[in-house]
Amino acid sequence: RTLGASPWFLVLRVAIPAALPQVFVGLFMGLGAAFSTLVVAEMLGVKAGLGWYLTWAQGWAAYPNMYAALIVMALLFSGVITLLFVLRDRVLSWQKGVVKW
Repeated sequence: RTLGASPWFLVLRVAIPAALPQVFVGLFMGLGAAFSTLVVAEMLGVKAGLGWYLTWAQGWAAYPNMYAALIVMALLFSGVITLLFVLRDRVLSWQKGVVKW
């Protein structure tokens, strides 16, 4: 501000880039919690979704189907996490090589 920067410049070029690393940490933590909550909710209260299918397959002793559902869940979660990592690397390109993830 002392050097004549406008309030919009300070927000767009200083405040938001300074906050982005913590935003991505929150996204990673929230994504893990949201995914596990989704699976548990599907297992307990819904008659659709991979969580329900997992419980159904276990009840009928269809273990190959159960493991296939687990693999699909793991692949979906890994894909979403990978997309978030790619987005983080593009948005925080100025941090590359400085921070070890």
